[in-house]
This record gives sequence, C-alpha cells and structure tokens, in this order.
Amino acid sequence: MPFDVLDARDHLLIPVLDETGALRDGAAIAHDVSVLPEGTSFRLVAPKPLDTSEASVVFRALEGQRRPFSVRLRLAAVEHKPTAEDAARAGCVAVEVEREDVLVPALASGLHDTRRALERATVALRRLRGLGIATVVHLPVGLDDDDEGVFERALRFIRRAMVAVPVIRAAGDASAEAHEPRMDAESLENGIHWLRGRLARHTAIWRRAFWPGGTRSIALSAGYRLRADAARAREGRYTARMALLRALNRTVRARAGAPYLHTLPGRTTAAGLTRRAWLRTKAASDARMRALVIQVEGALDLRGARALLDRVSQAVQAGYQRITIDVVGVEAISRDVVTGFLAENKARLAEVAQWTRVVNLRGLLEALRQQLGDSEDLRLIEYAARA
Repeated sequence: MPFDVLDARDHLLIPVLDETGALRDGAAIAHDVSVLPEGTSFRLVAPKPLDTSEASVVFRALEGQRRPFSVRLRLAAVEHKPTAEDAARAGCVAVEVEREDVLVPALASGLHDTRRALERATVALRRLRGLGIATVVHLPVGLDDDDEGVFERALRFIRRAMVAVPVIRAAGDASAEAHEPRMDAESLENGIHWLRGRLARHTAIWRRAFWPGGTRSIALSAGYRLRADAARAREGRYTARMALLRALNRTVRARAGAPYLHTLPGRTTAAGLTRRAWLRTKAASDARMRALVIQVEGALDLRGARALLDRVSQAVQAGYQRITIDVVGVEAISRDVVTGFLAENKARLAEVAQWTRVVNLRGLLEALRQQLGDSEDLRLIEYAARA
C-alpha cells in the first residue's frame, strides 16, 4: 500500500523509547512490529530524532520484518554510512531530518564557511535516495540569522541533495534568548510563498519523485499536496534583495597571469597568479536595520572590482543605508585596480561612500604602500573607505 510519511495514523505508530525516555529493547520493538500484518506500513516515533547508536539498535532489530516504516534521525546518523545501510536492510522507506547542525548556518547567510560540512550532508541524503529511501527534510526558515538569501539557498540544497519531500514553514519562536530576525514578517511570508511555488511546479515534483531512486509514491503524494496548498496561497515574488544576495554570494575565477600586488605579510612582490586563483564574495543582509555586510576574499582583479562596485550601487538603490565591506580576506589585488579603476570610478565611489565603510583596510594599505609608495590612488582608497 502507498506509504504516506506525513500522514501516519495513530494505530501505525511504534514507540522506540519507554516512559523514562530510554531506548526500548530491540526485541520488544521487533515484537510490536511482528504482530502487524505483513506489508503494513508504520512509523517509529520518539520525542526527538534518533542518534546513530539508537538508530543502529532499532534497525538491526527490525531487519527481515518486511514492513515499510519511516523514522526521524539526527543529521549525524544520516551521515553515518553503516547506519543508512542498516536502515535500508530493515525496510525503512522514509527518513525525516530536521534543520539542525550545519543546516542552520549554511542556509542562514553567506558569511558562514560551511561548504565541506554541507557537502557531507548533501552526499548523505543522496545516498539514502540511492538506497531506495525517501528523504523528508523539514526546513523552517526565518531563524535569527536567516536573511532573504535563505530561500534560494534552501532551494539549491533541496535540489543538490535530491530531497524527496521538502517541508517548508516559518520558524516559530526559538527561545527567550532569541534576537531580532534579519527579515521582517512581510519578507518572510513572501519568501516562503516563492519557495513553495518553485517546489510545487510539475517538473520539480516529478524530478523529486524519479531522480534518483526512492519511494516514488511518497514524493508524488507530498508534492501534489504542496501544489494544492500553493495554488490556494498568494504567489511569492523574487525580490531585488534576493537577487542581490545571490549575486554577492558567489565565487568566480580571477584573471591569471596579470601583475598582482600581494597583501599578505611578507609577500610584497608583484607576480602573476596561476589559473587556480579565485575571488569569493560573501554577504549577509539585515533588512530591518537596512544593513549589508560583504566579505571579500582571494584575488581582486579588475573584473571583480567592477562587479563589486555594481553590487554596492545596487544595494544603495535597494534601500541599504549601512554597507560594510570587509577586505581582511583579500590576498592579492591586480595592479590595474589600484592604478586605473579607482580614478576612473571616482564619481561613483563618491556617490556610495556615504553609505559604505571598508573595514580591516590598514594592513592591506600598508602592503600596497610598500610596493607603490604613498600614491594618490591609495589616498583615494582611504577616501572611499570612509563612512
């Protein structure tokens, strides 16, 4: 029979913890399952997601039962390959995962360097699909550090991780210690409608159902329920802030071979960079404070400097009044950025200077002065950096 992981009935719930909150004996759980008619689907329930050790005990006890079930797991348990394989052998057809651990900062804003940890989570969820297990990922949005880029980051993660059933909702009140969120209520509501609308398209639903493996009926039934709900709600729009954050949170290849001025201590010799040089910009928005933080890392060439100035101008037009550019991660600057770009764009730099300040600039300027002397171009940088 089709198994609906999001709509399990009470008589199909099997508890895995006892009254004291301790894990029940595996034999007792297996006995409760064995009395169900063969082929009956059920849900393993607990007040909290199971960790790796708890899940391994339960899965090994259920091996060979031939009854499909769903279970909530910690993200760390999903990333543990033997646990995922035990789940498949036990007959698990759906695993539910909360937004926890790396998924909190990785989706929140572009400032968190969580690429490797996020990749591990992505690979783990894809592995479950390959084992024939549907993945149900609950993604509350609107946490304290979530800016408007969270919606596109969540969409990208859902696609890359091949999530079968994404569950998108507004985050509730986190705790008494919660801070003011980065988004206002209108931005949050609009972003949720936009994200659900993208996930409710026919193509998106069928891609989640058929690509790759996994229990097809779960993804299809959940997908068309989402589509029905999205049709009754208002349509979300793609905002200018969402587009700006997408453009700012990216990594591009820097021009190789051109003369660069190094900004790291002890490296003051101009040299051409190899093809492996990159420029990375990361950004976080605070719509309530009309503030934007941009971190610049790697090699800044002429193309990157022009793109950065364009983005700052767009941010001013979008209503940001406090723009901070952190250059502590800049390792090299193309000579033509200093000698030509600044003078050519003096008027534009003056326009955005009243809303923009550059931080961690002293060390960079000192390194450049060792190579260029105290030039008018460097004084222009100091002028543009003033708030």
